[in-house]
Parts: sequence; structure tokens; C-alpha cells
Amino acid sequence: MSTARTLPAVLLTCLTVLLPATLPAAGCEDCHSNPAFQVRDRKLYDYYQDWLTSPHKQARVTCDQCHGGDPSAADKDAAHTGRGAVLDPRSTVFFKKQPQTCGRCHEEVSRQFTGSRHCSKVLSDDLAPTCTTCHRAMNKKPYYRDILRDGCQHCHGPGPGQRRTEVIDQAAEILHRLNIARGFLGWTTVHFERDGWPADSKSMVEGLRRDYHAALARIHSLELLSADQASVELLAALKRIFNEHRASPPVRPGGG
Repeated sequence: MSTARTLPAVLLTCLTVLLPATLPAAGCEDCHSNPAFQVRDRKLYDYYQDWLTSPHKQARVTCDQCHGGDPSAADKDAAHTGRGAVLDPRSTVFFKKQPQTCGRCHEEVSRQFTGSRHCSKVLSDDLAPTCTTCHRAMNKKPYYRDILRDGCQHCHGPGPGQRRTEVIDQAAEILHRLNIARGFLGWTTVHFERDGWPADSKSMVEGLRRDYHAALARIHSLELLSADQASVELLAALKRIFNEHRASPPVRPGGG
């Protein structure tokens, strides 16, 4: 047998001896990306798939940053050290601790929410809303109609003893306006940017964007009365700009 034909086998033997029996994991993904979870633990499989397309993934926020644990560990038990179950009050993602955990990155939103009456109820009421009530675990776009139907009705839905049952319809209308306003704001930005930001259009758009985020802040603070008025005024202003400029030709430098 020639040396050329036996060399690969020799190298393979050497590597088998030199390498450790268990290689260090590159991170949580090495295990949780296993397609076998689709059968063995569908909830865990879906959770990982949601993360793959989430803003958290795009921002390079990894599992351990919210859940704890050691992504460099070589085995499951070591990797999960310090990671509490979602329903464990000691867990960083336990619903009462979410404002603090999410607030590590979302400081301003956390400040708005923690100053609300609803946040104070989180500490004493198991039905009170928290971050993932609206944003789900992966901070995807809130599907507000489902959220309002499944979450808010525990306290504000029809039935004896329920308070302020009009809140659900009011919140739905506010969020609907803000979703439409976001679309108009995108159009307005593109329109004036295309024209090279004539006159004071850039500062105007920046002001409208501030108004949009201010309205969202009122939502996070659960200040529905002021959020309602803010959303009405913002949408009216954006519609007025749209109607005034949608048929106008692009502005050419030098009037050409």
C-alpha cells in the first residue's frame, strides 16, 4: 500500500487522539438549531425560528443576554447554569422582571412603562401586562388586535366586576391610527428626500417623527387619553401633507 494512500488515515487517527471527546459549543445556536426539535419540542423549535427573523437577531442580541447561561460551555447542563425557567421568579425573563431585563437595551421605553400604573400592578397582580404581553418574546411587530383580545380583556373585557371596558376599543383605535401614521410618515420622508429636502421640509419631517415617537411613549406609559389626542393630530397633519404633495412633480435643482 502506498504512502499517499495511507496518509489520510494516519492524519485522521492523530486528530482523533489529539482532539477532546466533546468540542466546546460555539453558542446556544449549535444546540437549538437542531431540526430534531421540530418533533421533540415544537415550542422550543418555533421559539428559535422566531429569533432567526427577529430584530434581536439583527442587533446581535443572543439568548444568554436575556435568559442567562453560558453559551461557551461544552455540555447542556453547564450551558444552562444560571438560566431560570420562564415561570421561575428568579429568572431574568420572569414577567415581573422583564421591564428590568428589557430595560438594559430599551432604557427609554422601560422608563416610560415603569412609570405607569400598569407596571405597579405587575408587582402584585399575575394578570397585569408586561413587555412580552405586547411585543412577544422576540420583539416582533405587535399584532394589537390579538393582544387586546387575549390580554386586556382579563381586566377590561365584558363581564361583572370589569373596569373601563371601553379601554380595549380605545386602544385599538389609537394603535390603528399610529400604524396608518407610520405609513404616511414613510411616504412623506421619501417624497421630500427625493426632492432634496426643499425649504424647511427636513425639520418638519423630523418634528413629525418626534411627534410619532411621543405618541408611542404615551402608549408605553398607558396614557390613553393623551395618546388618543396625539394620534388624531399626528394623522391629520400627515394626511394634509400627503394630499398637498402627492400630485406635485419632483423639485429640480435650479428650477429646471
